[in-house]
Amino acid sequence: MKRSLSLLMTASLVLLGACSDMKGSRPKPGGLVVGDKAYEFKLMDSRAEWVKLSDIKENWYLVLILYRGSWCSACLGQLTQLKDDYQKFLDAGAAIACVSVESPADLSEFQRQWRFPFPLLSDPQLKLIDAYGARHPKGHEGEDISRATVVIIDSKRVVRYKYIGQTPQDRPHNAEILDLVRRFQQTSVPTP
Repeated sequence: MKRSLSLLMTASLVLLGACSDMKGSRPKPGGLVVGDKAYEFKLMDSRAEWVKLSDIKENWYLVLILYRGSWCSACLGQLTQLKDDYQKFLDAGAAIACVSVESPADLSEFQRQWRFPFPLLSDPQLKLIDAYGARHPKGHEGEDISRATVVIIDSKRVVRYKYIGQTPQDRPHNAEILDLVRRFQQTSVPTP
């Protein structure tokens, strides 16, 4: 179990978590924006293990995907495309973590079925989702969920990109996300 956790952390190098409080403060209206410090989170994954922002490997970027739920066909399409392009993200020095309001048990079943190489994280209280301003009130069967959102966090834990879709299908393609990560890396100053 420890070996598989180590392999998962090494392979995805970017596990996110978001159940910790935002240092007692309320999320800012509209959520964090480009240039803000990323939200420090601690979320449970599909294996019922805690993942936090600090788990991201040093000098790596994190591509945070906030998705509506496993029942959403547009979300499943995005996650399977991310799975197909996963090695390209690793080659670009970017880890992926995907977050929804679903429970770890539901995520476990979803993960068992699809075997995603990146972590699926549970944010049932919408703390991470609210931190980025992505809550969709009563978005599914009267329950609050996340809007389709992509956030890119750089190696210094600063938000470099945020996109919140207006519809379930409105989200950037993998090629666009990879291009952004590569451009951000070229323009960032190396840490001494």
